[in-house]
Amino acid sequence: MLQRHLSVVSMGRLWIPVVLTLLAFGVRAGSLTAQSFWRDEVDALCYAHEFPYLLIEALAPGRAGALPTPCACPPPPLPTDWAGGTLQERIVGLLGAMIRQNGPLYYFLLRGWIVLVGYSEYALRYFSLLFGVLCVPLTLALGTRLMGRTAALVAAALTALAPYMVWYGQEVKMYTLVPALVLLALYGLRRGMDGGKIWWVVPVLATTLLLYTHIWGALLIPFQILGLLVEWPRWRRHWRGALISMALITLPYLPLALWQAPAALVRRETGFPHYSLGEMALILLNGWSTGILGQGWPWGALVCGGAAALGWVRLLSRSATRQTALFLSLWLGFPLLVIWFISLRQPLFTDRYLIWCAPAFYLLIGAGWMVLTSKTRGHEGKSFGNVASLGLRGMWLLALLAVFTWNLHTQATVPIKSDVRAAAAYVEARYRPGDLLIFQIPHIRYTFDYYFGPTEYLWADGLYTNHRTENGVYRLSEDAAGRWMALIVGDRRRVWLVASEVEMWDERNLVQGWLETVFRRTDEAHFVRIDVYEYQR
Repeated sequence: MLQRHLSVVSMGRLWIPVVLTLLAFGVRAGSLTAQSFWRDEVDALCYAHEFPYLLIEALAPGRAGALPTPCACPPPPLPTDWAGGTLQERIVGLLGAMIRQNGPLYYFLLRGWIVLVGYSEYALRYFSLLFGVLCVPLTLALGTRLMGRTAALVAAALTALAPYMVWYGQEVKMYTLVPALVLLALYGLRRGMDGGKIWWVVPVLATTLLLYTHIWGALLIPFQILGLLVEWPRWRRHWRGALISMALITLPYLPLALWQAPAALVRRETGFPHYSLGEMALILLNGWSTGILGQGWPWGALVCGGAAALGWVRLLSRSATRQTALFLSLWLGFPLLVIWFISLRQPLFTDRYLIWCAPAFYLLIGAGWMVLTSKTRGHEGKSFGNVASLGLRGMWLLALLAVFTWNLHTQATVPIKSDVRAAAAYVEARYRPGDLLIFQIPHIRYTFDYYFGPTEYLWADGLYTNHRTENGVYRLSEDAAGRWMALIVGDRRRVWLVASEVEMWDERNLVQGWLETVFRRTDEAHFVRIDVYEYQR
């Protein structure tokens, strides 16, 4: 009888994580291609071809052959001329440039994936889906070590269903690989603290891979050191393994950190908005609670943020879990404070850079769930027990499910990214050989080309007209822009204008203004963040 009971318990402990993992997969896979590619995703596809090619070219100049890409690609943001350089100079120069592009590892892995499954929308995004789903059991494993199984299950369920995590699990970028590596590193760190000698290898490997995946992954190194200081009583008997592990993580990159540190304090404009620390924290709270759209604000943030605050207080109030509360606080706060400090001189904050801190937030919510499930007692000491506990849990769950369902449904059914896919299909259905396609802004062409059927067509970049003198006067006049447009268009009888984020390139709208004057507009269509116009003489 006892053996049968243990078997049932064991099966239950296994099936719940399996169900959560399958649920995470289903939520992501069911709407994997709901959104059109946006330019960063096509850039990732291009880098997956360009980075390995350029590495081969650096190792053996002139032997890589022609670079094949599945669509039109921007020039790689890497050095391409190896004349006169030594092998070491070529490799160091190339890898340094790759690291500045958030690391080469994801692009090399994606290139291997493309060889196996192709480069359809579904195939490319499936790669990110896999790492996003992997975050669920990793959150469960780490959370169980930190605060017990029940709180960890809640955190794993949030990781599986949070609209924010689902969104980035459906994008061709490294933003699911990053939290997967962080969770793996921290799990290995925790197992090492608890006496698993071989586990000290895991943080070394996972952190090293992270450094070549995203540039902000470097913050995991000082965070792990601070985490060890907080958890000193846990690992003091195993200090040799901890010191060796941290030395292997830190020492190889210390010269690079000292070399790059002054650059982080230089004042410069980066194109990122200026945010205060409070604004950054609020953006993260809203995103992790409701998703990238923020539907349900502020109720979703109150539901999740309130539960996380309850969990933090609960952990901090108990001596047995106080170190865990400090560890999670560091996980949430330290990377944010560093980015805020650097952004005082050069704004660099965007919420997805800190996606690897979201599991700490969900773990705190899991601890808050434990508060909601604890029994409540009245003034006479009588237990309200199950009634009060059930009511609190029910209201919290209903509110959370409402916010999650609303945002997940919108992400899966409403175009949110620039709908280049629909725009390309519209032009393709009406395109005739000899038509000229003008792209304003030019970068939209690479995404358009991915979807556009004809492989050969006439195209031109729209004019950049926003240059100004020191006195604020535009350098390009309207007449000069007209002369340039006349040269670009020539004697073409039919011209398409594909316009997206025009104000970044042509805030006076001179390109379309000239077309409206010289041609007759015969058709137009408007999609999310992209417009298409057809002109004939």
